[in-house]
Amino acid sequence: MTENLILATDAYKLTHHLQYPTDITKLYSYGEARVGGRFDTVSWFGLSMILHDYFRQPITDEMIDEAERVAKQTFNTTAYFNRDVWEKVKTLGYFPVKIKALPEGMTVPVGNALFTIESTQDWFATSLNALEVVLMHVWYPTTIATNSLYIKKSLQPLFEKTGTLTNLPVAVNDFGLRGATSLMSGKRGGAAHLLHFQGSDNMAASSYFEAVYGVSGRAASVWATEHSVATAYGPGEGEIDYVNAQLDRAPDDAILSIVIDSYDALNFVTHVIGSATIKQRIRSRQGRIVLRPDSGDPEIIDLQVLNLLADIFGTTLNDKGYRILNDNVGIIQGDGMKADTIVSLYETIIAAGWSADNLIVGSGGGLLQEGFTRDTERFAIKAAYAETADGRHINIQKNPKTDMTKASKAGLLKVILDGNTIKTVAQDVAGDDLLATVYEDGKLSAIDGPSIIHRASL
Repeated sequence: MTENLILATDAYKLTHHLQYPTDITKLYSYGEARVGGRFDTVSWFGLSMILHDYFRQPITDEMIDEAERVAKQTFNTTAYFNRDVWEKVKTLGYFPVKIKALPEGMTVPVGNALFTIESTQDWFATSLNALEVVLMHVWYPTTIATNSLYIKKSLQPLFEKTGTLTNLPVAVNDFGLRGATSLMSGKRGGAAHLLHFQGSDNMAASSYFEAVYGVSGRAASVWATEHSVATAYGPGEGEIDYVNAQLDRAPDDAILSIVIDSYDALNFVTHVIGSATIKQRIRSRQGRIVLRPDSGDPEIIDLQVLNLLADIFGTTLNDKGYRILNDNVGIIQGDGMKADTIVSLYETIIAAGWSADNLIVGSGGGLLQEGFTRDTERFAIKAAYAETADGRHINIQKNPKTDMTKASKAGLLKVILDGNTIKTVAQDVAGDDLLATVYEDGKLSAIDGPSIIHRASL
């Protein structure tokens, strides 16, 4: 679907060209995650998705006509709609703006400019910030990437202490596509998670990651059952048939995820998995099997299942002194998982002597949806500089006395490395600018997806 970017903005921004000083010929704004959000750093990610989706399409006569009609309906007048400026944009075939941004994948301290946008035609200066809304949507993938980064940072020492670090990339799996507010949010949020983890059932996000960043096959998933499969066989003897069917039909070396709580998870482990036939079949296959308990308090039910599986298959102490279930068996928790509960669950099983390698988790709403807003990392886009027809240079700054955390930056900016510290400074300060042009007058810069992933892993 082609979006009409003239209308993809706040209505009041269509009136701003009538409000600025009449002699402004250039406007320059920047975007940042302000100090005071949930995290002290952000995992900068997602601007390329917005540019890919919206900044490659031209403005058309149909868009202008539609925008004028909607503007008249909204304001009960056409006087606010700047048809002339959008006719000029249509004639150009591109937005007359220059956008510079930090390299995606970077971990950036809050309070720094993440991107800048400036007009490149005199006549577009007072309409520049009509593009603010679609650019502001970068808050979402950056916030999701940041959340996944902090989960990863919390889990890494647990895997280093008790297990195998190579298991970390699939320790947290994206189950969130169905719970996203839209397919687009599921794709963008899912792609953001894939910056730090590879476990994902979000195929839409994996495809989108490839389309934008050129990296294919980023997501990894497995043969996994759900309750409609399990309950189709019925309880009792049907549960034996259910597991046998999976063992019969899946490749012998495939990883299998078996949901076990359709009726009674503990009974399922004891009498189905623990039955002589199923136990032997699991022991004789090459591929790993993980059981998914889900229902109940994860920190209680998962330990109960681990202990029952230990009775059935036995355990071995790894070289770090933590128990590993024998016969390539483990568990996956897919309910109630978000940043704090994921880390807490891993800590709980480790405290009971289990290696982190016994567990993986899946997260839906808690990964892509629950509790995340633009204010999670206090994203803002503010004008910082303007020029006038008579050659004046104007530094623009918001500086509210009643909330100094909302003070904005003034003037032309760049971002430098001062030692090992990322800092936003005036353009005339010494140091190489980390902000690089990603869009200028219709031209998108090439995207190096592998480098983005590499930066995110540093």
